[in-house]
Amino acid sequence: MILVSILGDFHSSILPIFYNFKNKISTHVLINDDSKKDMQNAKNISKGIKKFIKKNNYSFLELNYKLDEDSKDALDRCAKYILALSPNPKDIYINTTDGYSTLTTILNHKLFKHGVNFLAYDMYDNQYNILNKDGLITKNMDYNLNIANHFLLKGYKTETSTLKEFALNNKKNIKKIFEKMSDKYNDFIKLNPEIYPTIADLRGKHEDIQKIFLEIDTKFSTLSINNALLTGTLFECYVYLIVKDMDYDDIEIGMEVFKQYKNSYIRNEFDILIMKNNHLHMIECKFKNFIKVDELVYKYMALANTIDEDGKMAIVTKKPPHYDDSIDNHQTKGLSYKRGRLSNIYFYGNVHNNKTKFQKEIKELFDI
Repeated sequence: MILVSILGDFHSSILPIFYNFKNKISTHVLINDDSKKDMQNAKNISKGIKKFIKKNNYSFLELNYKLDEDSKDALDRCAKYILALSPNPKDIYINTTDGYSTLTTILNHKLFKHGVNFLAYDMYDNQYNILNKDGLITKNMDYNLNIANHFLLKGYKTETSTLKEFALNNKKNIKKIFEKMSDKYNDFIKLNPEIYPTIADLRGKHEDIQKIFLEIDTKFSTLSINNALLTGTLFECYVYLIVKDMDYDDIEIGMEVFKQYKNSYIRNEFDILIMKNNHLHMIECKFKNFIKVDELVYKYMALANTIDEDGKMAIVTKKPPHYDDSIDNHQTKGLSYKRGRLSNIYFYGNVHNNKTKFQKEIKELFDI
């Protein structure tokens, strides 16, 4: 199989189809316009695909073809180049999903009659169409991306954590903290570290929370009381335990993602990532008495492209959000929440008091 991918507006224009046919490909060609932006996008995707090939010991050929989409001669040459890739045109598949419209039109006009196949991916139904001179066939995807390959194929580096194992090994105590000792835990995170520098220094009314921390790990005794593991990570693990049995394709907790910027990398850590049907979603966990909604909204709006252009984001807080559907039509109330919803960012709170409701909301939001 010769797979030709035309660079589109989104990573989903190329990567799900590429991954679905990874075991059938003998040659993959990435076509992009010669504009500066498209050249950089193609470079990132090509870099990711080459790393994927090396990591998984595939042997197919990875090629790049650059053209000027505004030149009729360049488009005609591209059509001839594709047709020459195989003596049997039926072995050629062109993924036109969200690709350049002018190029797609030319290729269809010149190659359709030879029996070349055209592919189009529907990211909402997670299906693809095969169109050729024999007709149109709609098929379900055979393979869905996992989280590691999603980022790898986008050209990003990742590092996984051991928090899934930690959460599962300490499931009983983590649930106890948030479901039976939430008031004591809330008092704990307000403590002054100058008075109680470490877990070993807790005494009096705080000995119950000290005891459960030491049951999790005796090494916790030396931790500062404002250590992120105690004030943030435990809540991430708790939320993970609530959602871990849902019908997703993949889940990660505490994954670090590194996006290259010139000669350095920008690091982002994501609390919980969930992949379903080639869509990557995120849950961010904030067990704080006060959060700045607008800052969180702007932060994750900026990170949306790093995660998935169509992914949803759930921000889980200790307290219920100051928003409900009754203010949807109000001109000045809840603006930060509304701004978030327009960017697929939703807030949820008080989940330990109604886990079933939260699970239902996440299933609906992430379509799982």
